[in-house]
Amino acid sequence: MKYKEKTASEIIRMIEQDLCSISEICKTFKISRKTFYEWKKSKPEFGEAVEEAIDHREDVMTASARIGLKQLLEGYVQKKEKITYAPDKNDPANDVEKCRVVEKKFCPPSIRAIKYVLDREERKKDKDLLLASERHPLVIEVQDEETRRQLMILKGNGFRSGGSLNPEVVAAVDKELEEESKVKSEELKVENEELKNEQDKLQAQPAAAPVEKPKVNLYPFLPPGYTSRTD
Repeated sequence: MKYKEKTASEIIRMIEQDLCSISEICKTFKISRKTFYEWKKSKPEFGEAVEEAIDHREDVMTASARIGLKQLLEGYVQKKEKITYAPDKNDPANDVEKCRVVEKKFCPPSIRAIKYVLDREERKKDKDLLLASERHPLVIEVQDEETRRQLMILKGNGFRSGGSLNPEVVAAVDKELEEESKVKSEELKVENEELKNEQDKLQAQPAAAPVEKPKVNLYPFLPPGYTSRTD
């Protein structure tokens, strides 16, 4: 089917109003989905209009969802009308309104909706705390190795209690500490060897001979008949 501006406008309107899916729209205008996407790709103005219509539709749906959620959180009034008709005396073929009863019912706030909002807020706070901890990690200084071991077990158990009763967590922590100890021992051994080599080099060097300082005459100018004690 050949591209037509009128057809494109109708398609945009149906997308924006969320009346039908893309497949249903294609069936309505007797075009294939392939043709629709070819138009969207080959006609930039049509493609942009489709994206804008989708964005507008999503905005409207989000706004409606927020209004509905607000009503569930605050409560709302539900109105129900009951109309009774009777034959028209002047025109028996038609009916006229005889009575109209309007019932109003207050619907209290929904506990489920309130719980949903509170849970969402808690999840948001937890996410913000996690991001903050990643940017600024918590540093805890401990005075002894056993306290550090217990903290590592707590971390290995997902910061939940009972980690010391989990053999797998305890074994993993002990293995990590053992590997750290081996690494530290190797590093200390290398440092000691380097220090010993430096000391051996210093001892192997011959001692420097003392340098005799020249005598300095503190009184280079004396009156006639006087001599310096340093002469």
